[in-house]
Amino acid sequence: MQRLLLRASIPLIAAIFSLSALHAQEDTTKPTSVDPNLLALQNAKIPKEYIISGISLTGVHFLDTAIVLSIANIQVGDKVLIPGGDLFSKAIQNLWRQKLFSDIQIYITKVEGDNIWIELNVTERPRLGNFKIEGTRKSDGEDLQGKIGLVKQTIITENMRRHAVEVITKYYTDKGFKNVTVQIEEKPDPNFINSNSIVFHVNKGKKTHIDNIFFSGNENVPDIKLKKQMKGTKEMTKITLFPTKEVSPFGKDSRNTKFGEYIKDWAFLTPSKTKAFLDPYFRFKLFSSAKLDMKKFGEDMEKVVTYYNSLGYRCTDCRYSYL
Repeated sequence: MQRLLLRASIPLIAAIFSLSALHAQEDTTKPTSVDPNLLALQNAKIPKEYIISGISLTGVHFLDTAIVLSIANIQVGDKVLIPGGDLFSKAIQNLWRQKLFSDIQIYITKVEGDNIWIELNVTERPRLGNFKIEGTRKSDGEDLQGKIGLVKQTIITENMRRHAVEVITKYYTDKGFKNVTVQIEEKPDPNFINSNSIVFHVNKGKKTHIDNIFFSGNENVPDIKLKKQMKGTKEMTKITLFPTKEVSPFGKDSRNTKFGEYIKDWAFLTPSKTKAFLDPYFRFKLFSSAKLDMKKFGEDMEKVVTYYNSLGYRCTDCRYSYL
């Protein structure tokens, strides 16, 4: 059947509707005779008003045809100016706003006098078929499926993909993995009509370990006592002559004590002060994995503040961060 294409590619959504963009398109593999009325319409220079005498809708698998035509706001009996009218471009924009389609085309299939017949051809966005999460433990995968909330045969959108990646990333970030990557593999699913299967390939990377815990702005309570309040957040075992020199975003590390000050204050006579002084160089944690668990970290910080307040001090600006 001979047709005249009115819109070729919806992602462009051009505001200009020009008949110069119209071209004949063959639907059969064998040559057919050219409809002279379609050619005349294609080559017309003077605008003329036509009446839409018939509308066919193709490409719909799930949506109700009446609803699609209603959204397009185009119906039999409507008048359209060719070239120069904007009825068809508005119909395409109306449909595109619904985010239900990946492509929309309008064809003129027949011309008789002042009457035209059109075909509205749409490509529905693929729907979700089967999906799975790879690279995780079975229990983690089951938890993530519930948190992501994917439902089969819902329309696949960019927001759906982004939400899934964010949930997976946060899930492992809260467990102490700070270098999580998620790759999405999407391909047609033969088990469902117009559907894609999605596989989330997860690489959670290595778990983050805690090298040092230090407090800035703490002038009243020994850091070692504050650390004791943190039951789920522990530092790594360390033996070194060159302690790590982190720079806190909150200011100077309150535990940094120079050797001269340590001797001058006779701190070597006090076990707790000696332990605090040696902490950056020597630290032995026999049963501590030193893995960062953000949930436990938050709970421990609340314990630190509670302990600080119980001593009669008030933490007026208590914040925490990790480097």
